[in-house]
Amino acid sequence: MQPSAAVQALWRALAAEGAVAGHPPAETDAPWSVRLLTGMAGWLGAVFFQLFLLGTVFVAARENSGAILVCGLALIALAALLYRRRGGHTGFEQFALASSLTGQGLAFYAAADLLGRARAVETAAFWFGVAACEMLLYAAIGNRLHRLLCALAAMVSVAMALTIAIAMGPSTPWQAMGWALVWLAPVAALKATLYATTEGRLAALRRHHWLAPAADALLLCSLLAALIVTGIGHPLALFTEPAARGVPHWLAGALFAVLLVGFGIAETARLQRSLRRRAGVGGVLALCAALMIGAPAVVAGVLATGLALRRASLTWLGLGLATIGLGFIWYYSALHWTLAIKSATLVAAGIVVLAARAWLTRPRSALGAADIAEEGSR
Repeated sequence: MQPSAAVQALWRALAAEGAVAGHPPAETDAPWSVRLLTGMAGWLGAVFFQLFLLGTVFVAARENSGAILVCGLALIALAALLYRRRGGHTGFEQFALASSLTGQGLAFYAAADLLGRARAVETAAFWFGVAACEMLLYAAIGNRLHRLLCALAAMVSVAMALTIAIAMGPSTPWQAMGWALVWLAPVAALKATLYATTEGRLAALRRHHWLAPAADALLLCSLLAALIVTGIGHPLALFTEPAARGVPHWLAGALFAVLLVGFGIAETARLQRSLRRRAGVGGVLALCAALMIGAPAVVAGVLATGLALRRASLTWLGLGLATIGLGFIWYYSALHWTLAIKSATLVAAGIVVLAARAWLTRPRSALGAADIAEEGSR
């Protein structure tokens, strides 16, 4: 189906600016229900095919990890071939996705078995290797959903590797999960912020489609990690408990606060607001983030909401708002201070937000002489 006149006009305007190249993609006339059934048919076909294939392989070589590894790699190669030859067809794409996921599971299982089974899985090097393999698959297969899942798997693998690497003792290696997430969540949010602020330049360089799934995965992992960190430990656990168990979730809140304030100042500068407006926005964000420093998920959700408004992305907006709501619930449910202190911080943050809104939306005639002069000088 040919694109409509409005789509063609928009495409010509973008092509004149150098943001896109080539011909506009054809519009599909298949409703979502047909695409859903086609995708389900692809998954069913993949399941029956893999049951037959895996049954044959495991019966013939139940103890042969090398054969299982070869079978997994063959499924990944089949998925790559289907994506290349049948890209755009929902049924074939879902068949390829199921084949790739199964192949990855078989390959990693066989690799762990060849490297020592449980001993290999309990090492950071193994999980860093898994993350590296996922990044290679991200670069090799261009399907957006496949890239999103590969990026998510890579992030989870890195988190597990860091958890094992910084564990204080081999008997309880997972006690360091909080420490790993405290650092990983803000780093992932920082990368998502950099993507959102440079998205226009990336589109001009034709790198937008290549990095978009990774940015989605980074934001999702950052918000999930912030929710987990919000409910771990006690605010003073760093000073009252051993280093192996004390998870300073307020550190994650502080790092998210720095990102939020920096993003707010950068956005007001991009919008060419006055210096007083920039200072006011930065001060309000810093004060609100400081009040909610015990709930990193809330601060991360506010940052995600700002990034969503910057990109005009409904998906990111939904993730941000959902994280704010879940962050409040988890903040109240966790053993952080008392309910009175939690309520006081929430009330104070709400008062600051309402006061800032009243100040930012006041009529222009009510602005001071310094503001008017500064706005006019621009």
